[in-house]
Amino acid sequence: MEEPFHSIGRYWYDLPAQHRNGEFDIVAQGREGYVFYEVKFRRSPITRTMILDEIAQADAAGLDCKAYGFFSRSGFEDFDEPEVMKFSLPDLYG
Repeated sequence: MEEPFHSIGRYWYDLPAQHRNGEFDIVAQGREGYVFYEVKFRRSPITRTMILDEIAQADAAGLDCKAYGFFSRSGFEDFDEPEVMKFSLPDLYG
């Protein structure tokens, strides 16, 4: 998290034409756009597919996303996505 945020909160979206709605746990607005954060309290690591699905949802909501962040209780599978920040419990409490 590189910059101070102008505002931070949760974000709900509704796409009636596509019969879809959803929520993002944390959305922060900075100078260059929005950063979406998702929190997963799972017993298994977050996969690349799960992250790409969450990114697709954020893109479908139509907001200007600068980056994406994920917090995971059980860590992550080994992959690298440049616009994705990954935080595990040891990162937060290590």
